[in-house]
Amino acid sequence: MKIGKSTLALCALLGIALFFLLTAFMQSGRDADLIATDSAGMAGMADMADMDAMMNMMPQVDADMEDPLIDPMSLSTGHSHAGAAAESPLEKGIQAVWSWPEGEPEAGRPAKLLIKISGADGLPVEKFDVNMEKLLHLVAISTDLRDFQHIHPEYQGGGVFALPVTFEEGGNYRLFADFIPSGLNELTRSAKVSVSGGSERRSDPDGSRGSDSPAGPALLAQFAGGMQVELHFGHLMANMQTGLSVTFRDADTGKPVSDLQPYLGSIGHIIAVDDKLQDYLHVHPVNAASTGPQALFGIAFPHSGTYKLWGQFQRDGQLLTIPFVVKVP
Repeated sequence: MKIGKSTLALCALLGIALFFLLTAFMQSGRDADLIATDSAGMAGMADMADMDAMMNMMPQVDADMEDPLIDPMSLSTGHSHAGAAAESPLEKGIQAVWSWPEGEPEAGRPAKLLIKISGADGLPVEKFDVNMEKLLHLVAISTDLRDFQHIHPEYQGGGVFALPVTFEEGGNYRLFADFIPSGLNELTRSAKVSVSGGSERRSDPDGSRGSDSPAGPALLAQFAGGMQVELHFGHLMANMQTGLSVTFRDADTGKPVSDLQPYLGSIGHIIAVDDKLQDYLHVHPVNAASTGPQALFGIAFPHSGTYKLWGQFQRDGQLLTIPFVVKVP
């Protein structure tokens, strides 16, 4: 059987075409492997970058203060109040009306406060979620940052909360209410009040007296409840999430303290304001169930400047409210 030249040429062309097809197929497989490898590598690098960022957020504490149950990644999701900028349109419509039905408060005397929560339509918000064992947290701070209260009004129904408030000193105060309308995120609403009577700041009009005054240097260590209590930060910079660790040592022996008791469902609470009472932060620890010797918080200070912090912790049945002063670069 004779094979014509045209047939041989056709077979040769088919062979060449098959060769190129096989080569292209094999190359595409290698490219796919390379792409997959590169993607995995990039994902791994991203994970490493995220972990590096989290580790930079972690405060450095002594070895005997470390908590092996703390996950550094939890700092990125630590509880904090997001603020008005993060509120949805529905949340922005939630309003608080503050009133003193028995008259403006006077120093040293209880004055009844009513807080009515309503929606943009003017109708009362009827349902609230429990937040750290309470429906509403009320924080009252004097404008010189010397007087501080964290108290809890009782819900009366119809969107109304009520309680008597006693201001020890006269002067101007800022009030902050933290609450969660059911189905929404945690919200903060504020008001101002002027308290008459009293010593009108005890001859200390600029708040410069006392080691915990914002006018003074940073104050990151205090003695309270038989303990030395210290603050430790990760990379501290304005408008950047970082770790805030509070450590506890016995004031006499220097040994770690691990018998703290829950307060409002957590090892502790931190409330912070700037020296002009414009920035307000209320944060809870990522290791809420711990009993010490460390309470770890995630926090982001919105601006550079001076902030005063109050840490609240409980030991031996005693509530300890501990002030600190932080300078944020």
